[in-house]
Amino acid sequence: MKTMKYNHVSLTSVLALLLCLYTFHLSAEDQVSPASIAGQMAKHGVTESVGCVTPTICALMGLPTTDVCEVEPLAKVLEIAQAKLDGKPVQKALIFCPDAIGKVQFEHWPDDFAPLVKEVDYLMTGTNVLPSVTPVCFSTIFTGASPAVHGIQKYEKPALTVETLFDVCAKAGLKAAIVAENDSSIDKVFRKRPIWYFSTPGPADAFEMCKFILNNYDNFDLIVCYDGSYDSVMHGTGVWDERAHQAARDSIHRYLELIRLTDEVWKGYNRVVVFAPDHGSHDSQEGKGGHGSDSPEDSIVNHGWRLGAAQN
Repeated sequence: MKTMKYNHVSLTSVLALLLCLYTFHLSAEDQVSPASIAGQMAKHGVTESVGCVTPTICALMGLPTTDVCEVEPLAKVLEIAQAKLDGKPVQKALIFCPDAIGKVQFEHWPDDFAPLVKEVDYLMTGTNVLPSVTPVCFSTIFTGASPAVHGIQKYEKPALTVETLFDVCAKAGLKAAIVAENDSSIDKVFRKRPIWYFSTPGPADAFEMCKFILNNYDNFDLIVCYDGSYDSVMHGTGVWDERAHQAARDSIHRYLELIRLTDEVWKGYNRVVVFAPDHGSHDSQEGKGGHGSDSPEDSIVNHGWRLGAAQN
């Protein structure tokens, strides 16, 4: 009768194998999502994101950032503010949000963007999130969170349920307003908050309403002004069509005019005026403008930050 021989595996070896398998499982689970803030930055090799708007505004105004924020404030903006504002906080903030103007537009029309580039203190080049569509990207801009965290992961316009920049301001007793074209993404996804909403028939009306508020009301601490001009035109004409070009020029001129106006009406306050588009755009094979992809044209944007010190 033959005796069967068994190979005995030590308990230590079994535990080591299980630990290895568990570690592999965690690594797979913890891989960065391509749609996230970190995923887009890694893909395009940049270190800043549109999601930095919220923590930077909060840091400038001496507020805590949102409880879902994943990114740090823009160090360069804080450095400039420290020097330009003598270490004092920002008291008034205006965020101008043109739709679909990416870094590629800056490069294609350098002469048009030159006055803007010259005027700002810092021009950030960063990425957005996926899909690169308006409600997804602006939700990241005003929460500092990736789509899987803030909850809007496709083109839809429900009211966000996570904490936003507007909630932070309201908790701090600051008065915030959103000025936007009726039924636009910005007009819809930040509803149900104790802030002011000004809905207008079109983007030009939103700009005029923003100027009206600035000229007549001194009690708003944060104003967001949405400009959908370029996006609405280029979807029908193509990204580089002259009509789209004019819409882009209109957005540039509006931002520069808002800087001049805030320098006047907010001259007694430390202030910041931000040029903060959500995504870029590209031409489809049919010659129409579009966005939504992870291409550099859709994903990489420039944000302009311009700080002003209070004058006695």
